[in-house]
Amino acid sequence: MGVEVDVRRVVKYPPEAFISSRPVDLVAGDNKVAEYVGFDPYILVVQGLSFSRYDGLVFHLDVDGYTDAVRLDNLASVRGLDFEEGVKTPVTRLATMRVTSPASVSAYQFRHRVVVFRPTVVLKSLLGLKLTDEESELARKYRVDELLKLRTPEPYNLYSGVEELKTVSVKLSSSGTVCRLVVPKGRKLILLGVSATRPSAPASAYLNISRDDVDVMSLDLYCLPSLSYEAPVRVVALDKLVVELDVRTSGNYYVRLVYGLGKLTVTEKVVWGLTLSPEERSLAESQNLYEKVRVGVSV
Repeated sequence: MGVEVDVRRVVKYPPEAFISSRPVDLVAGDNKVAEYVGFDPYILVVQGLSFSRYDGLVFHLDVDGYTDAVRLDNLASVRGLDFEEGVKTPVTRLATMRVTSPASVSAYQFRHRVVVFRPTVVLKSLLGLKLTDEESELARKYRVDELLKLRTPEPYNLYSGVEELKTVSVKLSSSGTVCRLVVPKGRKLILLGVSATRPSAPASAYLNISRDDVDVMSLDLYCLPSLSYEAPVRVVALDKLVVELDVRTSGNYYVRLVYGLGKLTVTEKVVWGLTLSPEERSLAESQNLYEKVRVGVSV
């Protein structure tokens, strides 16, 4: 059974980054553990692979028709669940994650992150994707080919737009609310990292995250990093962020979250299709912002 993120359902203010934190039952042979397909109009970047160390397991990531775009030959030599493997792989059509196992393994601990982008002319050109006639004209107007010769766009910073950082640190022994945060008017709140004490068995407790009335992630603590490291995410809220712990097995559970606050900018409102005030619209038009956002160049 796959453990992929339901990208089209959960993304709201891209770019955003989501993790899947669920164990998988492996059988002897090849196991499809996650697959991403049908996520148009978005582009994905697979990052943040984390595995429990287990001798003999082989991980494969097949991308857009290429087998073993990423291959880890023995998962006994990975960094473990408290860290991430160095992977950054763009996906435009199909990504399949597989684990080859010499024998059955129950509740194997596995975690991954996908960063979700809405493609710009610059990003499509970088990845060699076909442009529409209108996009081709914009690429010529802004000399996108020349821009890409001068420098390669840097990886998206998950902390982009953050002015203040805050931490939530709680202990719960039963189901309850970790935090319920209302976003101040004119600001944005960004969930940036999650961690928790890891229980000794799967399905002991789940961390359920929602924002702006959209259920985003349900994470099994069994696959999360321990409190010494946060699993990076980027989940933007403009109304409220609610994080709750669903305890299934009695015990003490320690959870830590990191989030940021920042001003909601006119550029972000254009990117996300939000309503602008007359003054904001005048500013956006004077800066040719709608076109620049579509191309993917700075104001």
